[in-house]
Amino acid sequence: MTTKNCSSRIKQHQNKINLNSAPLLCISFFLMCLTACGETDQQTNSEQINIEQQTANQTANSNSAPIIEEDNISLSTTPIEKLAFLGISAPVAKEVSACPYLSDDTALATVDTDWVLKRRQSSSQGCLWSKNTGFSIKLTIEPLATAKPVQERAYNLDNPPVIKKQTAPGNKAVTLHDNTWDKERPYAMAFEQNNQLIVIYVTGMKTSIDRLMATATEVASKLANPNQLNSIKMTSNTLSDSFNMCSIWSQLEIEAVLGQPVKVTPGTLDCKWEVGQAERLKQIRVTIYSGKSYPWDELIARGEQAIDDIGERGLIETKRKRNNMPAHVLLNTLYQEKLVTITTTDTITDHMALALALSKNIDRRLQ
Repeated sequence: MTTKNCSSRIKQHQNKINLNSAPLLCISFFLMCLTACGETDQQTNSEQINIEQQTANQTANSNSAPIIEEDNISLSTTPIEKLAFLGISAPVAKEVSACPYLSDDTALATVDTDWVLKRRQSSSQGCLWSKNTGFSIKLTIEPLATAKPVQERAYNLDNPPVIKKQTAPGNKAVTLHDNTWDKERPYAMAFEQNNQLIVIYVTGMKTSIDRLMATATEVASKLANPNQLNSIKMTSNTLSDSFNMCSIWSQLEIEAVLGQPVKVTPGTLDCKWEVGQAERLKQIRVTIYSGKSYPWDELIARGEQAIDDIGERGLIETKRKRNNMPAHVLLNTLYQEKLVTITTTDTITDHMALALALSKNIDRRLQ
């Protein structure tokens, strides 16, 4: 009952009674009507508030759900060896012969790095030294008639290489430079000799024209002297490294996701892709931890978000801003008592959804 209706009823009642004879009765009736009207309005307002609060909660819950899907970003689909990835399998012994065209010392001097690079491949067609697939020095020796043209050997597929002529070694010596980020960076050198195309190609590390030419000069010298090739008979007995997390995605894939060049830092079952620093730091990180004592139920009770259909169990854990790192999320997934953790900072657009997309990508590739 509204206040207006109450007033109308009071006036009708006043016409029926004698106010001089029953003033107390009228006043009592008036107060009763006001009380009833007030209770009705209060109930109506309370119901409206409850409806608005429920709507707000539903909206907040729907907004908290990640919106990025793995299919919306371009990531590798190469299978991942599950046990090696989790750090469970033991290294396997292997033997790699010395490169017939290039000494280890000269090969490693091709790049400016403190990382340990190991000889991984050696054959008459070429050799490879690397930390992992994202950081390597590759030498190829190919018949000139069937070799891929130099101008098609781009570092970034969307940008053709900048080719600069060099005076030596061999014939048609050139260096290749990438200018994707508006700064030319040398990454390869090619020359022709003995009807072959020789290419020295660097991935993920810094090099220079002088370094590339020094390496190319030694290769050209050995190709010109077959006795030098035959004199190299050393072998290298080594153990394969533990799984390198930086090989999960290429540097170019992560740069495409973030839209900026990134610094890549490998570790033991850990890799960080970063750009910026302090409050402006953008970081994607993958790490393997022990999952035996991870407090799943406690975190869920505290309000953290459980994730279905990834691994044996999944959960997004939020972290507040710290002095040396922005606010971020940890998407933790359990596999065989190992915790696979994806970290994304809130300086990245839709960082929670990105963590989910990255975790799904890993989950689908594990074999």
